[in-house]
Amino acid sequence: MAVTIATVLFKVNYKKKQSWSRLIRVVLLQCILCCMAYLATLNLPLRIILNFIIPFGLIFFTTNQFNKLAYFSELMTFVFLQLMPLDFRGFVFQTAAFLYALGCFFAVTIIYRRMHPVVPKYAQERKGLLACAQWLESFLDDGKVPETERSLYQLSQALYQDAFMRHGDREIVNMEGKVSYIFALTFQRVAYFIGSGQKMKWSEKQEIRIGEKEYIRNCVCYLKKAGTSDFWKQETRKELYSEGKELLITGEAHDTEIYTAMQNFIRPFLIILDTLKQYEEGHDTSGWKMPHHRRGVGRLHAALKLDSFEFRFAMRMSIVLVLTFTYAMISKKNHVYWLPLNAFLLLRPMYEDSRNRLKTRFMGTVAGCVVVAILYPFLPGYTGHLILAVLMSACMYTATPGTTPHAVFVTCFSLSMATLAMGEVAAITLRILYVAAAVVCVLVINRFFFPTSMGQQFRYNVQQIFHIHYVYLRLLGQSLNTELNYGIICDAQIEYHMIHGQMQEYIDKNKPANSPIYQKFLGISWRMVAEMEQILFLVNIKKRGAAAEKTLENYVILSQYVLEQVSRYLRLKQSWKSDSDAYDAGYQRTVSGEPELSYLLTRYAKNMSEMYRMACVINRK
Repeated sequence: MAVTIATVLFKVNYKKKQSWSRLIRVVLLQCILCCMAYLATLNLPLRIILNFIIPFGLIFFTTNQFNKLAYFSELMTFVFLQLMPLDFRGFVFQTAAFLYALGCFFAVTIIYRRMHPVVPKYAQERKGLLACAQWLESFLDDGKVPETERSLYQLSQALYQDAFMRHGDREIVNMEGKVSYIFALTFQRVAYFIGSGQKMKWSEKQEIRIGEKEYIRNCVCYLKKAGTSDFWKQETRKELYSEGKELLITGEAHDTEIYTAMQNFIRPFLIILDTLKQYEEGHDTSGWKMPHHRRGVGRLHAALKLDSFEFRFAMRMSIVLVLTFTYAMISKKNHVYWLPLNAFLLLRPMYEDSRNRLKTRFMGTVAGCVVVAILYPFLPGYTGHLILAVLMSACMYTATPGTTPHAVFVTCFSLSMATLAMGEVAAITLRILYVAAAVVCVLVINRFFFPTSMGQQFRYNVQQIFHIHYVYLRLLGQSLNTELNYGIICDAQIEYHMIHGQMQEYIDKNKPANSPIYQKFLGISWRMVAEMEQILFLVNIKKRGAAAEKTLENYVILSQYVLEQVSRYLRLKQSWKSDSDAYDAGYQRTVSGEPELSYLLTRYAKNMSEMYRMACVINRK
């Protein structure tokens, strides 16, 4: 058991760029779980209580709908180490073996990291820079690059996912996540600009137009150089920063639309280069701080809902482990630990994943039993069993988990050991019976207790998207009076794009009945988020007069009202309600003297109207 746990820990952690303190925390948590597993074997009340609380807590606080298996290595320790109850002396020996295995895990992880240091490649970021350069070239030649928008959209989505995976305990994103986020935001803005059909206007005066074209060519060369070089390395970074600064100064000396647009390409990249420099010098090693609603009580309140992914899966896992371990303790039958072991491995976060595991595990178990039945007469005693166990364990660790071959190797490994202590027929019979019992138990729990399927999660995601749109509008209202913490915007952006990507993946894979409608809905929603992010940026950097603020305040009130009507037509559960009366608000979607902000407000309103019309059609059906 200790070897299996250490191996899985290594596979989970060896490629991650984690600090020493993080690895030490991993080891300490494993030691605590080892002690909890021993306590759970002392008597029935402790077994029931701990097998409910610990799985629930591990899943609830480490797992989410975008990282569904974050709980696995920790919970596996708690489950595996209580499979065969020990007295205190046995627990001391087990702990010694476990500490030795953890020491091996820690040492080998450090050695591997020294031999194979994690070096950033920034392949997606470089590809995006080259795509931007390609689009600018096509603009110069009045040509069309139809794949640029799609390519930048996909790169943006991938970088948002990368930023999400680089969060910390108290940070929305760490330094590397911040770099991924700024790149994602930049590519999103360019993809939106291309998709909206906007055109940058050349100046009417010939001499200014010549200067604009020359400036764009210089920007294209700069982006190509950045996209084909190791911009994160010190010497290259310094050179690129110096050249970019010169381009920025040149652009700021002119006030035409072309020069302003080109600065929006250069400025974010200079921020990235400066961030990398500060991190290298040790001045900036942290990212944006986690908002209050993501910490402690706020996070607990958000996730403790009957329809949240974390709560439903945590409840299912706790119920399964309580039932199977309780039966194991009461029955005390031979090899009964195979029941909770298989139940733990078969229960997956989503119903569809579990159903696939149920099939492959049972088929693999039967096939493995057949293999052992054939090989058993030819095994030369104890040595033969060990040789077979070694071969099967090697195959087990290299096979893909959850597949039928993996289940075959696991079964052969288990039976090669079990047949040393009991007869071949008895071991095979018990193995099949306990796997079948685990299949039935998991099937029933998945079906009737807090079920979570991909279709259910998709519908919940639609509800979450509307909630995020409301959050954006609320942020816009707050920005009229106070300066916003950009970390909150970053958090909302990343969460939206993670949900958007998950919904898109579901549509592509499952082709639900209303796929065209859902696809249209996602397109409208994506444009609204891209517009609102830019609106928040423009509103947040400038103070306005009372008239402009009143216009924006009314715009927020009316937009919230329309959003409520859309969600009501779609029969979605609303987690918000507007405080103000929409009927008393005068509606205007332009702000005097601010054409860029007015354009974005108008586009957002048109997309909101399109979503409203779509909801009306769906409601009539």
